[in-house]
Amino acid sequence: MSTTWHARLDWAGDHTTPDDLAALLDQLSEHGPAGSINSDGLAGSVMIALEADSLDAAITTGLTLGRAAAAQALPAVEITGIEVTDSDALDRELAQPVFPAVVGYAEIAELAGVSRQRARAFSKIAGFPAPVIETAQGPLMARTAVEHWLATRNTRPGRRSAA
Repeated sequence: MSTTWHARLDWAGDHTTPDDLAALLDQLSEHGPAGSINSDGLAGSVMIALEADSLDAAITTGLTLGRAAAAQALPAVEITGIEVTDSDALDRELAQPVFPAVVGYAEIAELAGVSRQRARAFSKIAGFPAPVIETAQGPLMARTAVEHWLATRNTRPGRRSAA
């Protein structure tokens, strides 16, 4: 029984231009290709869809298709790797968020039960989680890191009373 597989082929070699990548994608047009090149142009990858009866057959077919297309469009590169997954696994991977759940100062204030001004002051305390994303509205921190930080601290202002 034939299954749809998705193969990501990585390559390295001489400088690859966007026009070279477009030629490669044209060579693989029957396989719904998507590709990218590194900023230095010395490496890249392409994802293709293919039909095969098994993982082994998908790897062999992916390499054969990739090498043939590269020979035409990118003769100075070498295929350096392949990753093959079935459609269900790819769908699960694509469903995962690219970034972790993030929170800004308003959400941190709510989590800590303090004002936004107090939550903003947390960033000056050693050990407070560093932002994972900077936006025009302010920094965003990983929610799990902030929750862990809050769980280990007294976040209320003022001095602790001596017991």
